[in-house]
Amino acid sequence: MQPQTFIETIGHFLVNSIPLIILAIIGVSFLIVFHEFGHLIFAKLFNVYAPSFSIGFGPRILQKKIGETTFALSAIPLGGYVELAGSEEETETGQPSTPNPRSFNAKPYWQKLLIMFGGILFNLIFAYATFTALYMTGAPGIGSTYDENQKPIIQAVHSGTPAEKAQLKEGDVLTGVNNKATPNTKSFLEELTPFIGKPVTIDILRNGSAQKIELTSESQGEGAQKKPRLGVTWHTEKKAFLEAVKAGFNTTNELAAKIFGIFKNIGKERGQLGGPLALIHQVTQFAAQGWKMFFFMLAFISVNLAVFNLLPFPIFDGGQILFFTIEAIMKRPLSDKAREAIHYYTWLAVIGLVIFLTFNDILKFFK
Repeated sequence: MQPQTFIETIGHFLVNSIPLIILAIIGVSFLIVFHEFGHLIFAKLFNVYAPSFSIGFGPRILQKKIGETTFALSAIPLGGYVELAGSEEETETGQPSTPNPRSFNAKPYWQKLLIMFGGILFNLIFAYATFTALYMTGAPGIGSTYDENQKPIIQAVHSGTPAEKAQLKEGDVLTGVNNKATPNTKSFLEELTPFIGKPVTIDILRNGSAQKIELTSESQGEGAQKKPRLGVTWHTEKKAFLEAVKAGFNTTNELAAKIFGIFKNIGKERGQLGGPLALIHQVTQFAAQGWKMFFFMLAFISVNLAVFNLLPFPIFDGGQILFFTIEAIMKRPLSDKAREAIHYYTWLAVIGLVIFLTFNDILKFFK
């Protein structure tokens, strides 16, 4: 793609997707606020003083004090934060802002650990609950999250994919590969796997009429995990409550495992990583396909947030957990100099990662 074409593409996307972009930002911000709310709940549980909880950043527009915590709506609606009193925090008079027993730093290791895990837990709870609700209403299946025992019925075809090139359509039932019947999604993909990257004839049922179509699938995964990629969203039938709960847990766990796998093989699978541009672009695309797809994507991002916050960087919960663990083993706090050095270099690493992912996003537009 030429630079001018790239600029025109970005401009066209922004102009035509402003409402969806706003919706995407609100959705992602909600997940961050929900994460912070998890920290707040566990802080309250262990009697840590929390002076404020804000939706957004910057100047406060609205605020209301409930109990001892001031809940605020701030001017910049990009995420939010919870303020927890620490043993070293001071008021303007130079005195401790709260009695030492109620400060975060004064709490035992296991309580600090649970407070930090609170945000991660809430992100996972949101994902579990959302996936469960979607499965009860007939959720779409994406990637490895489809129900492999159901009929391979296409709910949506993604642009620029093998499915679109083969002119597959919404509602098509994929009934066979090379004249071999495939009663469910699992058998269809298994029969298709030997033909990855090669043209193969598939049998479909479209509007009650049997047809044959030539398809060349792409590859995803490595080794034993290698599977054909069509670029479709699979239709999923409504499930009973207990089945939906089980499917919700399985989907969340599969997504988390896949994200961990990408980090483990980051050199090989960097093409699957996305930065801020890809995140907003993907959420807007899913939002355009309806509310189910929008919430499916939010649940997926919520799992991502949970996994990212386990990373041992100080700006993430995992970094704070690492600090507490080291201090618990050493039986003394880390020096300010050591903390500053760790913060400095990990910030550089995170900024470098964001730049890399953003550059990766831009490269995808040129392909």
